[in-house]
Amino acid sequence: MKLVGFFSIVMIALILIMLFTGFVYLFLYIAKRENLLLAQGYNPKKKRKKVSLRQRIMVPIIKWGIKAGPVGIKYPFFANVEKHDKMLKEAGNPLGMDLQSFYGVRFVLALIGLGFGSIYSFLGMPFALQVLLISILGGFAGPSAWLYFKAKNRQETISVMMPDFLDTVSVTLHAGVSLDGALKQVTKQFEGPLSEEIDRFNKEVELGVPRLSAYENITERNSSKELHTLVNALIQGSALGVPVSRTFKLQADDLRANRGFIAKEKAAKASPQITLVTTFFVAPAVFGLIIGLLVLNIIYNPEAFGLESFLR
Repeated sequence: MKLVGFFSIVMIALILIMLFTGFVYLFLYIAKRENLLLAQGYNPKKKRKKVSLRQRIMVPIIKWGIKAGPVGIKYPFFANVEKHDKMLKEAGNPLGMDLQSFYGVRFVLALIGLGFGSIYSFLGMPFALQVLLISILGGFAGPSAWLYFKAKNRQETISVMMPDFLDTVSVTLHAGVSLDGALKQVTKQFEGPLSEEIDRFNKEVELGVPRLSAYENITERNSSKELHTLVNALIQGSALGVPVSRTFKLQADDLRANRGFIAKEKAAKASPQITLVTTFFVAPAVFGLIIGLLVLNIIYNPEAFGLESFLR
């Protein structure tokens, strides 16, 4: 009976792992589908911004992180400080965090994980040591993973916004407006990370920063290939005397064509991936669950199948 119980636990664990893996891939498939819709120019209706429960929870944690920042950055615990600094810039310093406050948040979340794991262990719950270690590691690794996806999503949004932004700037330039005036006018009409970056560029130029240095600052703060291509084209255009309006127009057409090709490529890859996930993870897990229940029912209730004489 002990062997049967161990076999049951192993089967349930394998089934849960396979179901969890399948659902993770399904979630990634849905996220890719939303990115494809955005790449095709689909814009969801703007909704009134509401303070979410996550934001209400994050505000006090950020405040505690600011206070714990000096301690957190002093003990980064095997973290790559330069990499986190770059991701913070690419993410646009979310929640107003700088590098020190970010490490303070990691430190605070690790302490919260330590407290949760200690209470869990004190209550005598199963797998206490594992939960304690996972809670502490989650406090350190969770903010890094969140920052990575935040930076990636922001850079993808910049890439998606580029063609429409460039078209609008090109039209404004053809109307006789200067480059600086066109950028200021268009940033007032657009919302999003691209407008924030261009607005910051305009402010740097107004404060006396050389234009070339302001261009380099944009490329240092962002990893979007489309934005880098635009900045390089502007630098070369100003050096060679190429009309800026033509540069914007050609760049917009090229980006829009590439965006269509990328969207078709992702759409073609999505269907085989979801088929593989369903075949190798979801379907075996469901069959294993059914067969496992059938086997357990035969073992513990053989009378229902007329097998009591064989299992005595």
